[in-house]
Amino acid sequence: MKFCFAAIPGYGHVFPLVPLAAAAQAAGHDVLFICGDAFAGRLPVPVLSGVPAGLTLHDAEQEAIAVGGDRGDPFWFPRAMFGTVMPRHVVPRVREEWARHGRPDLLVHEVSNLGAARVAAEQGVDSVAFNIGMQPDGWLELLRPEIEAVPAALIDPSPPSWSEWTGRTGIERLPIRSVAWSDADGAGADWLAGATSGPRAYLTLGTVSFGAVEVLRRSILAAARVCERVLVAAGPEGDPAALGDLPASVRVERFVDQGAALRHADIAIHHGGTGSLLACLAAGVRQVLTPQGADQFVNAARLSELGLGLVVPNDAPADTLDTALADLLDDEALLARTEAMRAEIASMPAPEDVVAQLVQRVPVS
Repeated sequence: MKFCFAAIPGYGHVFPLVPLAAAAQAAGHDVLFICGDAFAGRLPVPVLSGVPAGLTLHDAEQEAIAVGGDRGDPFWFPRAMFGTVMPRHVVPRVREEWARHGRPDLLVHEVSNLGAARVAAEQGVDSVAFNIGMQPDGWLELLRPEIEAVPAALIDPSPPSWSEWTGRTGIERLPIRSVAWSDADGAGADWLAGATSGPRAYLTLGTVSFGAVEVLRRSILAAARVCERVLVAAGPEGDPAALGDLPASVRVERFVDQGAALRHADIAIHHGGTGSLLACLAAGVRQVLTPQGADQFVNAARLSELGLGLVVPNDAPADTLDTALADLLDDEALLARTEAMRAEIASMPAPEDVVAQLVQRVPVS
């Protein structure tokens, strides 16, 4: 069977799909991944370009601002970005790649890649969406006015106890276990594992940090006051030098194997992006969130509501994060809830199982 995976070329859009794509290839299926040139040679499956050469997400964001929309609509920007701008770039590229390599039997696209879904609909290719957020109904409802072809199903890594699946979109949900994947080396994680007495912290504001250098620095210094070692992922475009002088107990990398780091971390401080949040939940690691934008505030509110972590806003008093870290490290009840969530995620279907489900759904000529 021939699979095509498609994602907008950003880490939080591409990486969540990689374990499923790798599982499909390992099962003997033909796999192509359409995303962007920046990921060529980095993924364990063949990569094709899904946008014009040189186009960055920043470029697309500027186009979306120019397109505009009803500023009274709080979601005007994602509608412009994912409903108008990205399809404009993605649709011709997907058509071109399918003309060159042949149409797939199944398209698996992350939910915001409406351009790939549009091409699948026009060419009669079955498609399913992959949820990259923590509210499985959310993306589909948000972009419904822009969706020209509703996917047959939604592959969803969000654990059931986190977000109730309402089914109001009329789309079938296919649960999948969150599996960490990264092409970064494990040097930073190995260093973090070397702590001998005190707690170990992992800190990131994700691959899109909203320029929050001061928030990152303040978080690093607080973690260093509480923990023996602090591993920091500054982001692929981050500049470690911009963080200034830091304690010797801190190690800063641009890119970190997050899954490996979390296996050695006692606590994580991050922005609340879905990738980092879900990775921490799957690893059973305590979390302090400092949300900066996008869906991070919604994720932070839900984490707090479920008693799985603490939230420290940007304008909190200077010592708030120190206190939050110390409190979390001493909170055995929270650790038990975190372990229960880890077990729930571990019980969800593995990528290999989901591949088998997808194969059964699609008639292959």
